[in-house]
Amino acid sequence: MIEIFRSGGMLMYGILLLSVLGLTVIIERLMYFIKNEKTVKEELRLEIIEAIKSKDKELAVTLCESEKSSSLVVLKELIIQHDFDGYVDIEYLEEKARESALREIPKLENHMWLLGVVAHVTPLVGLLGTVSGMIKAFRVIAVVGSGKPEMLADGISQALITTAAGLTVAIPAIILYNYYNKKIDHVVNEIEKTTVEFINSLRK
Repeated sequence: MIEIFRSGGMLMYGILLLSVLGLTVIIERLMYFIKNEKTVKEELRLEIIEAIKSKDKELAVTLCESEKSSSLVVLKELIIQHDFDGYVDIEYLEEKARESALREIPKLENHMWLLGVVAHVTPLVGLLGTVSGMIKAFRVIAVVGSGKPEMLADGISQALITTAAGLTVAIPAIILYNYYNKKIDHVVNEIEKTTVEFINSLRK
């Protein structure tokens, strides 16, 4: 394995660095979503709605704190800001919801740009290795001709190994980059849905 790695040339170290960076982000984001973005159960959602309808502010806040979810963080902020026994300022609550959501979204997108860089740059590094390996092989042909194929092996192996290594890193990175982005979109939609449901309940 080490010999194969060395046969790929110096660009293999770049691919290795990108793979470590990508894996770090993948694990960090996975741990974040497992810990902080639990799916809100329908039972809990109904309990919060009932607490809001009965104007039990303390219970509603406590229920929001029982699960870790960005949508519940935003909803908790709205419940705290809302005066259940006073005037309902819908416009103010909408602004607070937007403000709270803008605080949560960067947490969801944290380090995602790095995973995007790994997904898009790694195959290009592999392609660069392919081109440099083929140039090396053609230089050998130009100097000694094609009568000694063993002398071409170094350049050709570099070309093939860097391509394979680049794709091996890039393919899972692209898949997980898109998966996490889909997950982020789902969380943002949940925030919007929860916010709209709460504000609409106050309009009734």
